[in-house]
Amino acid sequence: MHGREDQIPEEIKHIRFDKLKEVYESRVDENNEKYLNTIQKLLIEGKSKNNEKMLEGRTNTNKVVIFDPNEENKIGDIVSVKITEAHKWYLKGEIV
Repeated sequence: MHGREDQIPEEIKHIRFDKLKEVYESRVDENNEKYLNTIQKLLIEGKSKNNEKMLEGRTNTNKVVIFDPNEENKIGDIVSVKITEAHKWYLKGEIV
């Protein structure tokens, strides 16, 4: 199978992808910073993938938040969490 004559070279595709990724990641940081010190309601989805002692949930805007559970928390609960840290791919919080 032959490529199209007007196909963009692979090196140009990679350059464009890297630029797009850089813009997206800078916006993610800015957006996550807006959540600091706010109270968010989360649906608890399960244990954190990186730390089994912590739970993971999602806000109504689909942001992943990890937090230390208390004895009553279980998967499927909705809890209020204060966001204490903003990271590129997740937020960290504490139950209020």
